[in-house]
Amino acid sequence: MDEFISIIQFHTAIPFGYLLFSLLWLSVVVWALKNIVSTLWSRRLRGSKIYIAGCLLVVAVGYAYASIRYSENINMNPFFKESALVGEWNCGSSKLVLKPDGIATINLSDSLLARLGIDNGDGYWRKEGDFNLVLGSAAVNFDSKNGMLRVIQYAEKYRLIIEDYEDPDMWDGSLGFKQKNM
Repeated sequence: MDEFISIIQFHTAIPFGYLLFSLLWLSVVVWALKNIVSTLWSRRLRGSKIYIAGCLLVVAVGYAYASIRYSENINMNPFFKESALVGEWNCGSSKLVLKPDGIATINLSDSLLARLGIDNGDGYWRKEGDFNLVLGSAAVNFDSKNGMLRVIQYAEKYRLIIEDYEDPDMWDGSLGFKQKNM
């Protein structure tokens, strides 16, 4: 369910994009409420107008609720220890195993490898700064910006997302790698 909610979230880097989206959402809610009230007031419940308005209202309120739940569960700057990252991480069919000695086993899909700029196989990992994790492989050493993952927290669980964007508004909302329960 968390993955579905992260997919349907509205993300934009367009100036005033969130304002425009909010105004559109508000106009749908006002239109739906106006039509429901006017239909109930006139007591003509047989038309399709009330059903369309009711469905739009349910979708708009459901979307708002899901957005609020999603955003309140995200912590983009969690404090963590390296030991909390040790273990197996999955993102779809991709798998990343981080061992306590700094060794990483990298088995990622081609699209994730291209975004990270690293190779599959054995590699190395370390914490970089407060919120990042750097992966190194045969193609990449620790000195480059390739292999950069950001540690976030969603619903009190750590997640690893690929940080290949310059502006946080450009983040696609994907929750990325999820740690496998040990």
